[in-house]
This record gives sequence, structure tokens and C-alpha cells, in this order.
Amino acid sequence: MIEIRKYESKLLSSNMYVVVEGDRAVVIDPFENIEPVKGLQTECILLTHEHYDHISGVNLWKKETNVPVICSNACAANICNPKKNLAQYFRTFCELQTWANADEVPPYDPEYRCQADDVFTDRQEYGWLGHKWQLFELPGHSPGSIGILLDGENFFSGDSLIKNFKANFGAPGGSRKQWETISVPRLRHISEGIRVYPGHFGGFIYDVNELLYWP
Repeated sequence: MIEIRKYESKLLSSNMYVVVEGDRAVVIDPFENIEPVKGLQTECILLTHEHYDHISGVNLWKKETNVPVICSNACAANICNPKKNLAQYFRTFCELQTWANADEVPPYDPEYRCQADDVFTDRQEYGWLGHKWQLFELPGHSPGSIGILLDGENFFSGDSLIKNFKANFGAPGGSRKQWETISVPRLRHISEGIRVYPGHFGGFIYDVNELLYWP
């Protein structure tokens, strides 16, 4: 039976998820802590988008597990550039967040960059131990943002949907127009009552429409 485990990074309280089936695991948005998969066979890494606080562990995980990193083509183009993945601007980025105190920013690498192994444009589907992964682009918060739907029941939204926070288009490449014209229609097709696992804070069961806040 599938199990979804959440771990919180010190980098803006970003969430890393480990999806476990038996002794196998898929990791979403890794930070620098591989202990959660001790005793498990990690099979791939999925990225919801390209921002540093969601990719900071990719290089460590690649070194330790040698598994493929999967993301959108736009995300892949940005994670290898410390300006576009916001590593160079991480302190300033923290200062702009209402829940973060710049004096408490943990150590970070302003030149951080990493690479993807498997990329897609628009949407992609994968089978995994009898489960179905559906990945699809959700531009708006960033060019490389995607949604990850697991078995039509669990939705990993990255920073596209966060309870009590409006959609944020302020980072480089953010686009309200793409959010409204591409992403919102896609999100409205997701079933009510689905469990949403956001990029920050807790997971909730809600009608996705209730999370579609407007700035």
C-alpha cells in the first residue's frame, strides 16, 4: 500500500515528499537529507519546479542514488543556471517572503546548479508498481512549474497551490497570463476532495477550486 511521507527543509520550509511502495521510493523536490530513504530503493526524483529551495538536494541525491531526475523541459533549462534557479538571489528571495526572516536564512550555495535526465513538454505519464503518475505543466509561478497527479487521488502542487497564499508570479519568469490561460483550466479538471500536497506547509483535502486564489 502506498505511503506518502513529508519532510520539511530549513530553506523556506519547503517540503520534500517520499512516496513509498514496499521497499521502493520516488522522491519529490529533494533537499540535502537522504536519511528518509535509508533501507529503500530510490527509483527516480521528480521536480515540481526549478527554484533553489525545491532542488537543493538534487546533486547529493544523484551522487548517493544515481537515479534519474525528471522535470519539465523549462525546469531543466533553468536548474542548471544559478540565476534562473534563484540560488544567486536566495537571500533576497527569502526577504520577500512573509513567513521568512532573512537573519535566519540557513547556509546555501549561491552558485548551485544541477541537471535533469528525463524531460517533457506539456505532459507525461509514467507507470510505477501498478500506480499511475501524471505530470503536466502549470506555468505561472515559474516557467518550469508542473503538477504531479498520482493515481488520480494525490496531487503534488509545488508552489502553484498553497493554502492561504495567493498564487505568486513575482519571481523571474512568473506569468499571471500563463497561469490564468493555461494552468487554471487544467487545475479545474482535477476532482473535488483530492489530497493536495503543496510545496510549503501541510497537505490538505480540498476542492482544488478553493485553492485557486487570485492576487
